[in-house]
Amino acid sequence: MTGGNMAALEATFYEVLGIEPGATLAEIKSAYGHQLKHFRERINAQDRPDPALLDRVHEAFSTLGDPLARQAYDASLNPEPAPVVIETAPPAPPSIPAAPATPAADADEIHEENFSFTGDGGEYFRIWIVNLLLSIVTLGIYSAWAKVRREQYFHRNLLLDGSGFDYHGLPIPILKGRIVAFLLLVGLSTAQNISPLLYGVALLLLLPVVPWLAVKAFRFRAHNTSYRGLRFSFHGTYRQALTVFIGYGLLAMITFWLAFPLFYRQLRKFVLDNTRFGSTPFECAVTIGAIYRIFLFPALIMLLLMVGLIIVVISAFAGRENPLLMMLLGAAFMLIPLLLISIQALLVPYVQARTANAVWNSTSLGPHAFISRLPIGGYIGLTVVNWLAIIGTLGLFIPWARVRVARYRAEHLAIAVSGSLDDFLAAEATAASALGDETAEMFDLDIGL
Repeated sequence: MTGGNMAALEATFYEVLGIEPGATLAEIKSAYGHQLKHFRERINAQDRPDPALLDRVHEAFSTLGDPLARQAYDASLNPEPAPVVIETAPPAPPSIPAAPATPAADADEIHEENFSFTGDGGEYFRIWIVNLLLSIVTLGIYSAWAKVRREQYFHRNLLLDGSGFDYHGLPIPILKGRIVAFLLLVGLSTAQNISPLLYGVALLLLLPVVPWLAVKAFRFRAHNTSYRGLRFSFHGTYRQALTVFIGYGLLAMITFWLAFPLFYRQLRKFVLDNTRFGSTPFECAVTIGAIYRIFLFPALIMLLLMVGLIIVVISAFAGRENPLLMMLLGAAFMLIPLLLISIQALLVPYVQARTANAVWNSTSLGPHAFISRLPIGGYIGLTVVNWLAIIGTLGLFIPWARVRVARYRAEHLAIAVSGSLDDFLAAEATAASALGDETAEMFDLDIGL
């Protein structure tokens, strides 16, 4: 830690925020917002500040923004002089019953802390366009470095209680994972060209590899994500992954996707129940009934579309000698791409919004519960506008679309904190230091895109 950082940590809360001791609450809030903006500018400029400084700014705002806490803090800065003791003590005053002590704030009091996303579309566009051009020029090799830049941008601009998340992944492990995925795809393609039997054998041999790759990827992503310097971790096993991806995955396929909601629910529980923040595990209690209710409406829509497509095909065969009918059927077939885009723009965000609410509203981190209030109609509208803008700009609107989605989802996500979030983080940091790094294994593979 530099001398400047040490001086900042030893400064008073007023000096940390750059305000006078007589500042009003509005001035305190304004100064706090200015400091957060300054930190964000430093992060975006790759000049990462000491996390302890950001914690100091947050502590200053939490104290000075609370009138009672500020009064106590001011008293600690200017202690009253000790009373002068005289030799002859005055007569003792009559005994007065002590006033009942004001009860301390309930340590288990629950309050909401909202997430927020501070990224900007124009700002991310500059990162996105450079990533795209360099990935094309290097035939995809730079895509690993591009992912690191993208993940760092979105992590660092996602804030909770004034502090941002961070991403620590390195490009080489990501590149290694993509090389492995590429080689597997090349092997499958080669087997398919040689003979169907060899292709089937290759698929069977690949099945046990998929859960292993998934566990490695989940561990890599969790281990390289942190909040206030404390990292996440993933503790799922290969056997659990084999049950989810092969067991429930195959069940979904052989039931013509009727069991897909069951597979989806098991997958979300597998990821969340095996993820920890520090030493505290997440717990997802979403029910299978809640997930099935979400997928029921899209399933009915898809069923009606399939029935309609079958009717069109049968009509085409039955009326192939009628020119007018064939013309109408041709026009119907031409509308299929538009229909697919409509499904992507309407049904997919519908499922995404409802599953996000169902899963997060059933998830907790120790004594703290998550709250998701993502509006279904609003999220569908956001997706439709993004799609139209992306099509209208030939893809150039993609960075703005991603930022808009990240901001919208963050604005509707909160965590119901039981007690003090700062106390919880301090306890987790202490536990992490005492236990050491349980994830000593080198997480050197990531197949995520």
